[in-house]
Amino acid sequence: MSSNPEITLHHLNASRSERIFWILEELSLPYNVQVHLRTPSRSAPPSLLKISPTGKAPALILDGKVITESAYIIYKLLSLPSVQSNKTELDIQVEQTDDDIFWSHYAEGSMMNLFQASAIVQATSAAYVNGMVVGQLEEGDKEAVKGYSGFVASKYLGPQVQGTIDFAEAAINKTQHGWFSGTDKPGSGDFMMFFAINSLLAGTRAGAFNVGEGLKGWYKRVLDRPAAQRALQKIKEEEEKAKSKM
Repeated sequence: MSSNPEITLHHLNASRSERIFWILEELSLPYNVQVHLRTPSRSAPPSLLKISPTGKAPALILDGKVITESAYIIYKLLSLPSVQSNKTELDIQVEQTDDDIFWSHYAEGSMMNLFQASAIVQATSAAYVNGMVVGQLEEGDKEAVKGYSGFVASKYLGPQVQGTIDFAEAAINKTQHGWFSGTDKPGSGDFMMFFAINSLLAGTRAGAFNVGEGLKGWYKRVLDRPAAQRALQKIKEEEEKAKSKM
């Protein structure tokens, strides 16, 4: 039987690495965690750039090799000999389906692409208004910045974001078992969609967009899984441990 690899997950709070905690718990793979905490400007700290070539999370050290990009990390984990040899015992879709591949691309190429654009607009607007870019602005200039960023976020990006949510809602409602994998088990597509849906229902975007009962039901099925519960608890504990050392 194949032995488990040595794994260290480099985690940035409120980041896509949440997905990787979930799959690691589903696979029952032992792993270490290194937490990197966001700076006051909400950007990643320099410590993450020492690990990841792009300075972003997640970054996974797998038997000494650094790998990045959530979908690629998930692919590599599902391809591990120890996982492949044990796949019939696992309650997840190990072999990627066409649906898995589609939703893995959709999660980043459509949803998170727009989510990130909206977050950047809001963060940079706040930086200008708070005097972090060109110093203190006049009140009129502050209102102009807020007005423009509000227009971009709500009138331009907002409807596009809602469109991606509605598309996912329609799709999940058509599935037989309620998983993005298209099977009776969650797969890579579900792991990839977790961060976006989690942010809509329990994170920074909670209440900002309309989320239908189909996606809410999918989210409940995820949270009902012991592995997902362990993952969220692990995130909380590791972040609290890191903050206590500051």
